[in-house]
Amino acid sequence: MKVLNSALLAVYLLVPLFCEGISGYKPSCKIYHENSEELFSEDEWNGGLEFGKLNDDTAVGPILKTYKTANISNILTYELNGHDNYLTVSKPENKDEFYIEIRDNFDQYEEKETAETMSLKIKFACDDNESRILKIKIPLRDTNNHSPQFLKSKYEYKLAMPLPKGFDFDTIDQIAVRDVNLTNKAIDFAIKGDEKYTKGFLITSLGRTKEDKKNFTARFITSMIMDFEEDTTFTLSATDAGNTTRTTETNLTIIVDKANSFPRFAEPEYIADLKNLDYGKVKKIMLNFSNGNDITLDRGFEGPVNFSLSDLSEENKKHFKLSSKGSKVQIELSDLSDTFLSQGVISEALTATKETTETSTAIIVLLPVPVNKVTERSTTVKPQESKTKDDSVNGYMVSTIILSLTTVGLLGYVIYLHFYRR
Repeated sequence: MKVLNSALLAVYLLVPLFCEGISGYKPSCKIYHENSEELFSEDEWNGGLEFGKLNDDTAVGPILKTYKTANISNILTYELNGHDNYLTVSKPENKDEFYIEIRDNFDQYEEKETAETMSLKIKFACDDNESRILKIKIPLRDTNNHSPQFLKSKYEYKLAMPLPKGFDFDTIDQIAVRDVNLTNKAIDFAIKGDEKYTKGFLITSLGRTKEDKKNFTARFITSMIMDFEEDTTFTLSATDAGNTTRTTETNLTIIVDKANSFPRFAEPEYIADLKNLDYGKVKKIMLNFSNGNDITLDRGFEGPVNFSLSDLSEENKKHFKLSSKGSKVQIELSDLSDTFLSQGVISEALTATKETTETSTAIIVLLPVPVNKVTERSTTVKPQESKTKDDSVNGYMVSTIILSLTTVGLLGYVIYLHFYRR
């Protein structure tokens, strides 16, 4: 019994010593520091190494590191974090050393990866049939070698006018850029061009997208009511936040959707001069306007548009007839009686109404002098000729003043309709 107890005690004392021997065993693989006879310590094997920063624009091909070895037969595996292997680890059979090289695809690292440090894990085969793993971290230095790139070559917005305050262009096409630089965290957007329009734009960065950390989007809205007369192109720029910033530009164009815009006449007023009309032979006439201008809507002519004349007496309404086709409007005068013609000048407002909006222009018709007035002048006695001439001059001046006042008043009314009843 004593012998058995002694044996058990011996086993109890020897097992820990045996286990300690096993746990303290280290594979025979050895690696020397670069250009040194100093071996990697156990702390370096266990904790890994960290290289100095590697520029992200380092040329492809050169050997990054060379290490002398002992008791290493070959490299079993090596792997790198990320979507691809950007390094090669190799050991010649006839040499006690191994190399870490930059692969040809390293120039794509920033395009595909977001990590600012490469983590390399190498598994060595030791001569004692054991294996050992070495971990290496390689931090990257961002040289800001890439400019931001717009996701589209240009941005075009075809829009009906006018644009309301707070109009959001993003609902049509959101502005976005891609910047693959590893450390860039922000993009500054700007629009340059005609200041009377750019002051009405508000463009701000929304930061990185959730789907792709390298894409940055912008919010683009109007800060006031904007009314473009014609298609207008601006310069859209994106600037990164690097120490030495890089900027990319493209075109941004506002295209006026004339057909679907709020209606607008091409001219603020139209004047038809009928003073030389031989009305005795003409009972109706289609009005032609100064400079050969037809009454037209230069925008807003798509869809149902209703035209109407206002500021006419009930009697005068009988002489005017409106007709329209597309963007063009015509006015016909009929029943040219002496009473009608004796008015000399007729002015009215032509209004175009589309859905809940309307716009107006002034129509001014200069009428001929009736025949009976001409006859009265021809029978006037000669001694009064000088007086008649003075009266004609005075009458012409008065008529001119009345016409001017009428035109100003009508234009004021048109402006009122255009801005306050829209």
